Amino acid sequence: MGRDTVNTDPIRRFEEEHEVALAALERLEQAAHALRHGGPVEVQFAVAREVHGLLCGAVRQHNEDEERALFPALGHDAPLGPFLEEHQTLWRLEEYLSRALDRREAEEVARLSLEIVDLLVGHIRRENEVLFPMARTLLGASGLAAVMERLNRRLS
Repeated sequence: MGRDTVNTDPIRRFEEEHEVALAALERLEQAAHALRHGGPVEVQFAVAREVHGLLCGAVRQHNEDEERALFPALGHDAPLGPFLEEHQTLWRLEEYLSRALDRREAEEVARLSLEIVDLLVGHIRRENEVLFPMARTLLGASGLAAVMERLNRRLS
């Protein structure tokens, strides 16, 4: 799908943002394993800091956009509780990772990084495979257009 579809289809937009997050999570996972197996600490910390920045920036905005635009449109028709809880858990883990990076605790950075990867990869998979198809069905074209309008209001 092209950029025009992303600009008019909120689900496709969310899916493309997921692809960016998954690529970053793969790098974070590699850095965590390298930290545990004697890889160059400074290089791995730099990767972890870079991905942490993405998590606290673009990924957090993505999650807030879901909560502000998509989730209210779905209301009680979709099982949103676990997704909201995972957003909260992710934000808490981001704080812990930031502290571990500041304290230069390699093992804690590795542990937290892998916990974030595990949480977010599963979360993204459930959204892509369960929540987003459900949203398409429940909301239809007009509901999705309303979600996109709410998203665009943030951007303007």
